[in-house]
Amino acid sequence: MNPEAVERSFLTPLTFIQRNAKVYSQKVSIIYNQKRFTYRDFAERINCLASALHHAGLEKGDRVAFFCFNTPPMLEAHSFCWGDSKSDR
Repeated sequence: MNPEAVERSFLTPLTFIQRNAKVYSQKVSIIYNQKRFTYRDFAERINCLASALHHAGLEKGDRVAFFCFNTPPMLEAHSFCWGDSKSDR
């Protein structure tokens, strides 16, 4: 094993959600009142929101304002906004 060889990947909120949706798909990620969302549920909701905005005409680099209380929709809106790499920010 080469100690000089290091694999790196940038962890963003989006890559964190994508990874956890694969690794911990059935584990509960969010509990809000009586609702429970697994990591897979959370990732699917983020993808639905991103798809809806894309179909509405938003493109990479567009800015969106989103105001709400600290609830699951706020987490979803925040998470889908991050790109996969530092260059996307």
